[in-house]
Amino acid sequence: MKKDTERNGTGLPVAGLTDADVMEAMKSLSSYIDITPGDFKELYRIAFRLAVERFTRSVKARDIMNEKVVKVSPEDRLEDVVLAMSEGGVSGVPVAGTDGKVVGVISEKDIIRRMLGGRSGSLMTMMAGCLRAGGCMCTRVRDLPAREIMTSPALTVRDDATLAELADLLAGRQVNRLPVTDLEGRLLGILARSDIVNAMMRIRS
Repeated sequence: MKKDTERNGTGLPVAGLTDADVMEAMKSLSSYIDITPGDFKELYRIAFRLAVERFTRSVKARDIMNEKVVKVSPEDRLEDVVLAMSEGGVSGVPVAGTDGKVVGVISEKDIIRRMLGGRSGSLMTMMAGCLRAGGCMCTRVRDLPAREIMTSPALTVRDDATLAELADLLAGRQVNRLPVTDLEGRLLGILARSDIVNAMMRIRS
């Protein structure tokens, strides 16, 4: 008998299904089924895999996105961008024009890179620079507009993107959030990595 930690082709556990479970289930049926426990387990695995595939194809970005988006405009000053991120409790924001179309995104990494003069670094690197300079480096860039700090073009997804496509995109691009847009590129919502993970977890329930 295989252990209950066995996994199917999707990488998800098979719910600890054992031969004893199958036998008990078969005994509980009022009618007779001419099938072996092994055949039943294989049928279960195939059915579960098909259910996972159906679920990941049917769930769309619009179904799990957050419509309350903390966003900024291209002309907003960095000071205002940072305040918006702080008050919204987010580590990145989409930048949208007056027409609602996403033109870029700003993350904490973008801000730190700008403060470090274009070099990549961490929060500790930035703090070390502040200490060496004898003052906060924020003052040099606080009035810069968002369009000079943002990463553009932004990585976005259409609202009809499937859960499977979203999971592949997040895994392949190593991003923490995705602006969701309509066909014209107008901002509709935002998807965090946790939204994708929580949706995938529904498969197990």
